[in-house]
Amino acid sequence: MAMTTHLDIVSAEDLIFSGLAEMVTCTGSLGELGVTPGHAPLLTKLRPGPVTVRHQGGEEEIFYVSGGMLEIQPNTITILADTA
Repeated sequence: MAMTTHLDIVSAEDLIFSGLAEMVTCTGSLGELGVTPGHAPLLTKLRPGPVTVRHQGGEEEIFYVSGGMLEIQPNTITILADTA
């Protein structure tokens, strides 16, 4: 079984997604980011574009954000989206 981490994608209006992910891919202020369980803590701005969430089993789900912030903690990834 692959390792997962908890992911929350929220906007001012709503909780967009809350669940487990094997990998999250998005575009930060310095370029493309791939976040997996055990990633070093990080806080960065997000550029507008897709956020790809890979679930257990390899299924992918794509969300689009118009910017925001990405926070990575030891067991949690949080995306605070301007709008999604």
